[in-house]
Amino acid sequence: MKHILKSFAAGVAVLAGISTAHAADAWHHGVVEAKGDAGIQFMPTKFAGKFDLDLKTVEFASSTVPVKALLAGEIDSYATTPLTAIAAMAEGADLKFLGCNWPGMTYDLYARGDIKSVRDLKGRTVGISGPGGAPDLFAREALRWGGVDPSEVTFANAGGGGDRFRAVVAGVVDSTATSSEFEPEAAERGVNVIARAPEATPNLLRICIVTSDKVIAEKHDQLVRFLAAQMVGHKYAIENPKETADYARQIAKLSPDDKTPEFIYDEVVKYDAVKPDLPIMADKLLWNVDMMHRNGRIKEAYDIKQFIDEGPRQDALKLVATN
Repeated sequence: MKHILKSFAAGVAVLAGISTAHAADAWHHGVVEAKGDAGIQFMPTKFAGKFDLDLKTVEFASSTVPVKALLAGEIDSYATTPLTAIAAMAEGADLKFLGCNWPGMTYDLYARGDIKSVRDLKGRTVGISGPGGAPDLFAREALRWGGVDPSEVTFANAGGGGDRFRAVVAGVVDSTATSSEFEPEAAERGVNVIARAPEATPNLLRICIVTSDKVIAEKHDQLVRFLAAQMVGHKYAIENPKETADYARQIAKLSPDDKTPEFIYDEVVKYDAVKPDLPIMADKLLWNVDMMHRNGRIKEAYDIKQFIDEGPRQDALKLVATN
């Protein structure tokens, strides 16, 4: 059952919560708009009741907004690209990484039919969701990987992932970076895939879970139960592909013949992209810090370990083992 909860700051598209039948403690968790990957992203809501938690999953239009909602106390956690948290941490925000549920970067650089390679993008436009977000920084790194300096293209705000892909199809922008789940549609619409993240940016992390120091201090028990639900839900999603695909169509309101849920599931399995035990991957987070510094999105590189809290994850692993 979906609920419209309330409005957050400007930029939020939709708030969709899914309640369990019984819930002792409410937990608001932010994600980026539901797409074909929603079956994996939302599956933990089905298991929150097992841990006496009422998990409400809140959708945002882009990855740049959830960090603001978390810092404002409007949500308890979020799971999107770690890049926006890294930028906030560089400014002293009291945030912590808790684990990475989808570290594999299942992401592509798409381009109009007349563009055959990254080199062909010189002088063209690249659609992003905003400066410093995953589409922006993945595109910049993919451009360098393909031999093009980012200064040789024009970046333009083109909305969320689905909107950006449609902007390429309509010729509004020449290229964009977004989830690899659009590959089947790209083939049908004459759109080319000119770079894939596993080859172009293997250290770029796609989704990590973030909360605030305040939440850790005041809601530690609920936080542990939330992470336990994430672990069990993601494991179930990986082990049950048909149910996961059907759930994605329900959540994202996809048509029955839309095959993006099956495609993104196969991508996840192919690249071992989703990790139910939520590893933190400090070395890759540090690479992401250095990459953001290299692209001018933070003033100085810093030691990311001061923004990692391994304790709640360890407690959640113990809780899962006893249930």
